[in-house]
Amino acid sequence: MTRVNLSFAACGFLGVYQLGVVSALLRHGDSLMASLRACAGASAGALVAAVVVTAPDKLERCKEFTYRFASNVRKQKLGALTPGYDFMLELREGIEEILPPHAHLLASQRLHISITNSRTGKNSMVSSFPSREDLIKVLLASSFVPVYAGVKPVEFQGQ
Repeated sequence: MTRVNLSFAACGFLGVYQLGVVSALLRHGDSLMASLRACAGASAGALVAAVVVTAPDKLERCKEFTYRFASNVRKQKLGALTPGYDFMLELREGIEEILPPHAHLLASQRLHISITNSRTGKNSMVSSFPSREDLIKVLLASSFVPVYAGVKPVEFQGQ
């Protein structure tokens, strides 16, 4: 049997497009999805990949959250840069709403997330998640855009 891996690119704007692609695959791509072994992604792509691997049944809720999140950012006077608005907190709440309690078990070795160390600029891939919280932190770290998402990078394993 042929095994398939999917990779989802970083870029917040592509996230909505990628959710649409996944929706079409889930609806019309039974043979492709049956042969899916793993997914990889960075930033918005990592978030989409996480839904594919851990909660494909929650894709519609994920889309609803994405639209609500974008709307909330647009309502801010200065967008995500508005003082007092916590972009990363709202993203975390959405991730927590969508990921099942055992998401880290479903994701381990099937979800590969690209993260970059903010001090060294070194990129690495993470595919082992000892806990749901570790998975959430890696997703947030991958999605962190300095200044836009805040000034303090998300910490993962002390870095």
